[in-house]
Amino acid sequence: MLENENLEQKTRVIFLMEKYAHYIFHRFFEKPGRDRALRILYDSGTITQKVFAEKMNIRPSSASDILAKMESEGLITRACHDDDKRNINITLTENGKKITEEVSLKQQAAVKQMMLSLTAEELTTLETLMNKLLSDWDCQFGEEAKLCGPHDRKRGKEK
Repeated sequence: MLENENLEQKTRVIFLMEKYAHYIFHRFFEKPGRDRALRILYDSGTITQKVFAEKMNIRPSSASDILAKMESEGLITRACHDDDKRNINITLTENGKKITEEVSLKQQAAVKQMMLSLTAEELTTLETLMNKLLSDWDCQFGEEAKLCGPHDRKRGKEK
């Protein structure tokens, strides 16, 4: 009986994690995918489309779609690499940099607001527990997680 109660509690915790993820990505951050792409480009300076796809952990074809949209919004420029015309260099425009900085300020404010109810000690405990879980999950599901990353969410696991 205790084992079933423990399973029920673990299930409740997983559902709570799902609810927290919803708050983080849908209520506090307007465009999490685009914002993450902007942050990667902002931190990297000029990078190739291949490196961008690797850093985003997405397929090159998905990266191309994301970058095309960002380019049409005036957030990035794409240009052929001088040495190898097959490589495409991506650079944030001034507008892209400005939006990234604005998003970063909004995210910092959201993070502060989201963590108001926790003491420093509680925050440390939460961080320790979350790192413990992630470390275990990386060991257990590392390869599987790579096969079923965010870009495969709708299609399921691909091998």
